[in-house]
Amino acid sequence: MTGFLAELGRRLAERWFTLLVLPGLGYLMVAVAAAELGRSGWSDWRALGEAFAALTQGEPDRQNALAVRAVLLIVAALPLSAGLGLLAQALAGPVERALAGAWPRPFTALAARRTARRSAAWHAADAAYRAGGRAEDAARRNALALVPPRHPTWLGDRLHAPAVRLRQEYGIDLATVWPRLWLLLPAATRDTLTETRARLDTAFTLGGWAVLYLPLAVLWWPAALIALVAATVARHRARLAAEVYAELVESAVDLHLDRLLTRLAEPRPSPQQGRALTERLRRGT
Repeated sequence: MTGFLAELGRRLAERWFTLLVLPGLGYLMVAVAAAELGRSGWSDWRALGEAFAALTQGEPDRQNALAVRAVLLIVAALPLSAGLGLLAQALAGPVERALAGAWPRPFTALAARRTARRSAAWHAADAAYRAGGRAEDAARRNALALVPPRHPTWLGDRLHAPAVRLRQEYGIDLATVWPRLWLLLPAATRDTLTETRARLDTAFTLGGWAVLYLPLAVLWWPAALIALVAATVARHRARLAAEVYAELVESAVDLHLDRLLTRLAEPRPSPQQGRALTERLRRGT
């Protein structure tokens, strides 16, 4: 047990350092560069080097003070970096909603127009496929969405598609069935789903970092390029992870729904049996 707890602690520490501290340290370095170069010129790397040298060099009688300052900076940077990482993770939720098309009130009209355009294009491709049966029409339709679009973005419709397709196939409400089905899934299947969902959340967190980098562009315009690259990569990774995750959810229902039906088959326990079981388990207390 001691060895297990030690290994668990080591892995948690590695995950904390990798997911929170390292990205936060990178952000702090860019923030320092933005603050320094924003005053002296966006590409004045010599001024940045001189500012860094001022922190690490000095007269011999001041070396101890400089060393203490460096240690204090490192000690302060670690929790600050972790805090920035937590902030990026907190922004993952709004990023997910934005990429999925749940746009706030000022953009509802734009979202409605985009959804209408996507729906019209989807139905046109679907009608062409049904009329001619050509594979390219089906591919064009499926590239837009696997079900009639209800969101302004591809990601929103892809994550929504399993609920629609499984309701059409089995007549189930996925939101109601999924928690019960999850408890019956094999451990390997749950691990795969959890890992895939974690990759999707990581992509949204990268989008959170893109949001954090944007304010630095006020001081140093290249920070806008960093935000743009981070947002582009986040969107690409989110699309890939959403495709895999949605497919895995459908597959899990296809392969294991019969187990849930068997476990919940009639006759169900009566209320009288339930009350009797409760009294028995209470053992008179």
